[in-house]
Amino acid sequence: TAVIPQGDVTRRDIAGLYIYDNTLEAVVLTAKQIKEYLEFSAEYFRPVTGAGPVAADAITNAVTSRAPNGTPDYNFDIVSGVHYTIDLAKPVGSRISALTYPDAQGVLVPVADGKQFVVAVNNYRRSGGGGFPYISTAPVVYNQLKEIRQLLIDWAAAQGQLDPLQFFDASWALVANGTPLEVTG
Repeated sequence: TAVIPQGDVTRRDIAGLYIYDNTLEAVVLTAKQIKEYLEFSAEYFRPVTGAGPVAADAITNAVTSRAPNGTPDYNFDIVSGVHYTIDLAKPVGSRISALTYPDAQGVLVPVADGKQFVVAVNNYRRSGGGGFPYISTAPVVYNQLKEIRQLLIDWAAAQGQLDPLQFFDASWALVANGTPLEVTG
């Protein structure tokens, strides 16, 4: 429910974006591992049969064997820096498709299974929180024990002015049988 107001922004406003005391870490994952990580995350969504419209609360918090009361929102992760679709008409485990990343010229190219990426996560997820595959055993390449909340505050202070357009990256989409899914509410 955090909101950054128009006009002057306080440290408290920024701190409200990330309420946990988690620290930032980074690990190395292969593209194949990232795809499986995303497949695990895509279990958050209930299956659909058509392109909608569907209400957001009708397709989220899917019941699984690990989450018999529904998958909590904090167990839906996205991976920024790669582009992909989540096809909710497909069975769990085969929903991620069109996994690409921008090359040096910014052209989206398919991701080869062995390609390695550095993935930033919080220490809760990296230590196994949520049960995501590979992340807790991946090689750590960054861990300065700095709280994410403080890093956000420091970054915002250094910027001086925040531009909302800097924060949106349409790098993933929900689809049904390859057709963009219309989600309402």
